[in-house]
Order: sequence, then structure tokens, then C-alpha cells
Amino acid sequence: MFSTDISAPVVSAPVRRPSRLRRTGLAAAGFVACALPVIFTVNITRMLVTGELAEHRFHQLTCQGLLLFALWLGGLVPLVRAGWSGRQPSSAAGLLHLAFMVTGVATAAAAPGGGAPALVGIVVVSGALLWLALPVRPQLRLPVRVDPLLTPLALVAAAVATPYVLDQVALQNAATGHHAQNPHYFDMAWLVTTLVVVGILGAVVPAVRRLALVAGAGLVWTGAMGVLLAVDRPWTVALLVLGVPMMVVAARRGRR
Repeated sequence: MFSTDISAPVVSAPVRRPSRLRRTGLAAAGFVACALPVIFTVNITRMLVTGELAEHRFHQLTCQGLLLFALWLGGLVPLVRAGWSGRQPSSAAGLLHLAFMVTGVATAAAAPGGGAPALVGIVVVSGALLWLALPVRPQLRLPVRVDPLLTPLALVAAAVATPYVLDQVALQNAATGHHAQNPHYFDMAWLVTTLVVVGILGAVVPAVRRLALVAGAGLVWTGAMGVLLAVDRPWTVALLVLGVPMMVVAARRGRR
């Protein structure tokens, strides 16, 4: 049975029961790292339920909302859970978290307005503290084997997404008023870049193949919300069209 749980370990490793001091540090680092995305998730959910800023519903559902926070917490929570029990976190969780931080740094460097560097700085510093607190860190040196179906899909997604990401960066850098202070375009560039990187990792590294399913699902969600709300067409249509086969192929690979 295929599982999308990226907390499942790739290889068995000895359990190292953390000391009280280590667990205290892990709890503190985990709280600091997870507090912001949890608060953001609760607030955005409230806005969606009440209809606040309804003209930004697409961003609330995707880049400055639920999908971005799901990717954020999707790397953090498995790391904290595994660390608390002394297990080695999965390589998929580790790579997802690293990809989220690295793409955030790159996107903030390209579009530094609206407080983006400060936000990414918090993400990176709190994430680094969590990694330091882990009793056993994820295995990151993994064999590479290119999947003949997932890899072309991931590369085509990257080719299609790149102009869109560059367009969002340009819009952010030119933004004034609300969008200059509340950087939706930066967030969209960050989100789509993360999905592309995660998809490529899942396509070329067998041990984290489930990340291709995460990327496909993220592309489908982003594309579907764009189509439903008539936002950013034809790009969102293209993301939806590419995300569906990526999801299907990744799911079939997982069942094997």
C-alpha cells in the first residue's frame, strides 16, 4: 500500500533515546520552528471561513496560505516527531525541509520587498536550530536513479513554471500599495519553485520518490484553485495539466 507519509523512515537506524536536556532543546526548537506556520494556518483558515479579503482567496488557498504552510509543516513535523522518539527522520522529510528553506532564500534574494528576507530568515534560523537539536539527522547522501517517466514530467514542469516564477518575481519587485507590503507574488514564486525542486528530487532519488507525489498534488491544487477562481491563466491550467500525470505516475511507483 502506498503511503504519502513522508515521516516514514527510508532505512532503519538505531534508536538513540534523547536525554532530558536534548528533549528540552528539541521541544524548544520545534516550538519556535512550528509556531509561525501554525499561527498563519489558523489565521488564514479564519479568513477563508469568514470571507475576509475574499479577492485574495486564491493566495489564501495556495501561496500565502494553506498549501505553502502544508509544505512548511510537512518538513518540520516529521523531524520533530522522529527526534522526540530518538529515531532517524526520513530522508524525504529532511529534503523537503531543506528544499523549502533553500528556495525561500533564493526567492527572497530575487524579490526582497515586503519583508520577504525577514520571513525567510526566521524560517532558516528556526529550522537550523531544529536540525541542531535532533539526536539523529536524516540521511541525505542517497543513490540517484532517474525515473524514465517522472523525470521528464518534472523537467517539463520546471520549464513551464520558470517563466511563471520569473513573472511573479517581476510583479513583486514592481508592486506598490497592498502587494508591496503583503508580498503575494513573492509567496507564489516561493511556492511554485519549491514544488518544482521537490518534484525533481522525487524523480531522480528513489529513496524519496514520494516527494514526486507531494509535488504533483501541490501542482494540481494550485492549478485547480487557479482554474476555479479564474486566476493566473493559462499558467494555472498548465500546472494542473502537468500535476495530474505526475501524481498518477508517482502513486503507481509507490504501489510497486
